[in-house]
Amino acid sequence: MKNAIIIIGLALAIAAPISTLAQSTNSTNSVAALPSPEVRDVAANPSAHLGHLTLSGVVGIVTPEKGFVLVDMKEYQNEGFGCLTTDEPTKISVRWTGAAPKVKDKLRVDGQLTKEKKGYAFTADKVKQQ
Repeated sequence: MKNAIIIIGLALAIAAPISTLAQSTNSTNSVAALPSPEVRDVAANPSAHLGHLTLSGVVGIVTPEKGFVLVDMKEYQNEGFGCLTTDEPTKISVRWTGAAPKVKDKLRVDGQLTKEKKGYAFTADKVKQQ
């Protein structure tokens, strides 16, 4: 009987760490599966979104060899480009030196949001048509 109790105790001692490892692995996978933030959410609170991001939106302004302004998709659907003349957080400037997109292109942009001396910068690593 003592042997059975010891074996059960050992089984539980081994199972607990394995269960914890499995839960932490699942948590990591869930974080990776989180949806990308909206452009308006990043523009309104950039400090909460530092690091690698994938953003989807509509090109509002293009400055060849420097970048473009990405407008929130829902904002564009509701208001068009009216937000470009306001201070509302519905758009974000994107640094991009690759092939310039066209105004009204719907894009998916992978890049890095960083804090700089004069605010924040979103630098694109990859730009893809949607």
